[in-house]
Amino acid sequence: MAAAPDLISNQPDAVLGTIVSLLPTRDGCRTQGLSRRWRHIWRSAPLNLAAGRRDRRGQLPEYDFSKVLSSHLGPVRRIHIIGIGPLWYHTRHEVIGEAGGDARIDGWVGSRDVLASLEVLDIGYSYYSEVLPPSVFRLAPVLRVASFSRCRLPANLAVDFPSLEKLGLYNIFLTEEALCALLSGCPALRSLRTNVGSNCLRISAPALRSISFFHSTELVIEDAPFLERALMLNDVYTIPPRETTVRVVHDPTT
Repeated sequence: MAAAPDLISNQPDAVLGTIVSLLPTRDGCRTQGLSRRWRHIWRSAPLNLAAGRRDRRGQLPEYDFSKVLSSHLGPVRRIHIIGIGPLWYHTRHEVIGEAGGDARIDGWVGSRDVLASLEVLDIGYSYYSEVLPPSVFRLAPVLRVASFSRCRLPANLAVDFPSLEKLGLYNIFLTEEALCALLSGCPALRSLRTNVGSNCLRISAPALRSISFFHSTELVIEDAPFLERALMLNDVYTIPPRETTVRVVHDPTT
């Protein structure tokens, strides 16, 4: 009895690349062993790269992360790396850091041309000291989803995210003015989740549908005509839960 034809392997490279990109990274890599037809697909398929597990020494595999990014031939769609160790070190009670930003991230997002294809960027540190380098914000024109945690944004940041639909800011201190300036550059933003250490959140985002926030005692909706949900989140350390005042400056229904 003749074997059934392999209809999947007969598909064009672009279709096979999409299939591989939807698999978990480990399974996608294993498709190279299916047959000679699949061998080159993995290296040219859209890459969704996630690194959040630590090795036996408690360190992230940063070398492997850089190696994969620099060797992959296809487009990079998603970068997710959390728990990045700090660059600073202690000496005589002083903290020494990189004032110009983290050069490791420069190497990751600047090691190849990801500007044309990257859609999702999630960067988080294990400590609060590092400043995100300018290379991160050169990706702003193409990002649809961005999340930053336990880091600092550059002072006087002025950047536009024209396509950004979802933004997460976790354990980042931003002044009220800095947050307003950041949101003003996100005209397509639909979802905001934030813990920025500001007692008062002023929201002006014309396309915003949903906001979730921590640790703020006042929420001021200045201009969000499509807002459907505002959710205040309390963590386990906030006992009793905080009370929050919500003020709507402009109500589009009136």
